[in-house]
Amino acid sequence: MLASAQFFRRFTSSRDGAIAPLFGVCIASLIMLTGVAIDGARGYRTSSEAGVALDAAALASAKALRLQNLSDEELRKLAVDYFADNFKFANESEKITIERVDMTIDRKLYKVTLKAYLKLPTTIAAMLGKDVIDISTQSTAIYDSREVELAMMLDVSGSMKGSKLSDLKAAAGDLVKILIEGNKSGSKHRIGIAPFSTAVNAGEYAGEIVEKKDSKGKKYAGAGTTCVTDRFGSHAFTDKNPNSGKFGQRSSSCPESSVMPLSDDDEELVGHINAMKADGMTAGHLGIAWAWYLLAPEWDRLWPEESAPKEYNDPEYTKVAILMTDGQFNNFYEPDNGNAEAQARKLCDNMRASGITIYTVGFQVPKEALPILEYCASSPSHFFDAKDGSQLRQTFQTIAKRLSGLRLAS
Repeated sequence: MLASAQFFRRFTSSRDGAIAPLFGVCIASLIMLTGVAIDGARGYRTSSEAGVALDAAALASAKALRLQNLSDEELRKLAVDYFADNFKFANESEKITIERVDMTIDRKLYKVTLKAYLKLPTTIAAMLGKDVIDISTQSTAIYDSREVELAMMLDVSGSMKGSKLSDLKAAAGDLVKILIEGNKSGSKHRIGIAPFSTAVNAGEYAGEIVEKKDSKGKKYAGAGTTCVTDRFGSHAFTDKNPNSGKFGQRSSSCPESSVMPLSDDDEELVGHINAMKADGMTAGHLGIAWAWYLLAPEWDRLWPEESAPKEYNDPEYTKVAILMTDGQFNNFYEPDNGNAEAQARKLCDNMRASGITIYTVGFQVPKEALPILEYCASSPSHFFDAKDGSQLRQTFQTIAKRLSGLRLAS
């Protein structure tokens, strides 16, 4: 350190005529390098802001392509105007020139690709002969043409009492409003609800599906309620019609809120959600099973005609389940079927094999509950671990926007 300081003092105090020009060159070079770095940072920021604006323009264009009868030129004008409006602030502050926006349209897939070309004036870098920075950015958006059949498994066990249940009601209500809102533009999305706790309340449908004895011939103590427990027999983990395998009624408690078949009535769906009350334990495998039954074509005889699920291979529809819980699955009734988690894994395997996309949502879950949620999710991006009510609402909104069909393509 001492030697360095002495060298610096000798350098600055030198009267040698060769030092001053060299020092000037060094300073000028540093200024130039700093200027180039500043312009580079401006270019990066401009590219990022332009990308966000172009994403918005692509999404708006894909939506208009699906829902409005616009010509190519009308779509192009919409995209350019949308991009320019969203990019206005950056454009005004940096005097950026939008040279052109190219558009590629795929009407069969409701797909729009935009590529924007811009010129950013330089500052200090202009002294080096580079007057502008050329920037280009691209975005592709798709509006999926398929309708959605969605079943929501919602945890109403005792641990959900209080603010947690209020947060769930708000989150699920957000999803209903976002997804069913699309029906005003011609979509035919439908949502079903499968609340669960110690058991599942099958409501008016219970009488047709219960068996008064278990697989060993023992009578159920809970017979007479509308709540059902494990399905037994060879179809315990299938979506075969209710006549193919009966259900038990062995639970000690029954959630007040019953299952609700697929519906496109947002007011009825939100009302059903807001009426939920929390009590009981966490028989999560039952909630999974009933989310599946709401989507299963072979169950159409049980549900009202307007709630009948479409066939799995219907190209106009996609089937989705959301499995939400705040705890570890801890209740089961038929030992021959395995414990609650083992049954959940089998059900998730078979649901995915049938073509159902599964999202899983943990809400302030203990670490012991995470593995089954990660296992059941269709992919890591289909698993969410919400730490508070705000994150839970954001999670349901994110899923709803994905399912609405409008998305950016990778």
